[in-house]
Amino acid sequence: MSDNLNQNEPVDKLRRQLLAGAAASTLLPWAAPANAAVELEGVELAETVTAYGHKLVLNGAAVRKRGYFKADVTALYLPEKRTTPEAIYKLDGVRRIQLNILREFTSSTITRIFLSDFKQSATEDEFKKLIGPIGQIGAAYSNVKRVSKGDVVNLDWVPGTGWMATHNGKALTGDGGTVMSIKDELAYQIYMRMYIGQAAPDDLRNGLLGLTRLPKAGSRDADN
Repeated sequence: MSDNLNQNEPVDKLRRQLLAGAAASTLLPWAAPANAAVELEGVELAETVTAYGHKLVLNGAAVRKRGYFKADVTALYLPEKRTTPEAIYKLDGVRRIQLNILREFTSSTITRIFLSDFKQSATEDEFKKLIGPIGQIGAAYSNVKRVSKGDVVNLDWVPGTGWMATHNGKALTGDGGTVMSIKDELAYQIYMRMYIGQAAPDDLRNGLLGLTRLPKAGSRDADN
């Protein structure tokens, strides 16, 4: 009989662990995934992500608006946290701007917004110099057709590879179906200016630079 009791001990121990975990979960209705650091507009953002084999940390986040409408929750992931645009531009390694879409946009609207913002953030000479890359980006955006609420768009700078982009994990492609890979770092720097440069809205820039207190994931503040 003692042998049977000993055989049942691992099962009993596992049962107790499962029951304890279930009981604890009922006491934590606001609990969020372990890696979720921030929650904005119902979008949970991870404290760290792995992109192209490199670990990145959440530098900051903000809600980007278009007129009266909330367009997306923008997050900036970097190899190390930085609080000024100049320090971010000088960083080596992978950099990521993540767009968590909050409303539907067609490809024509996306392209129009991008061109307007890019031109505003570049000097006249820079814009003329980057006509080729701008055309590549426009072609890639037009192939997306539309983005919807809940979609995730990642726009990454990958040293040695270039500016890469994905829509819900699928690489954006340009003309001929080739994967978009723009090896002009200036183009990506200007893209970053759209979010953290002087022409960017203060609340967007300050949020991405980590200068704004953000609600923790699972907190009641995240719902407001």
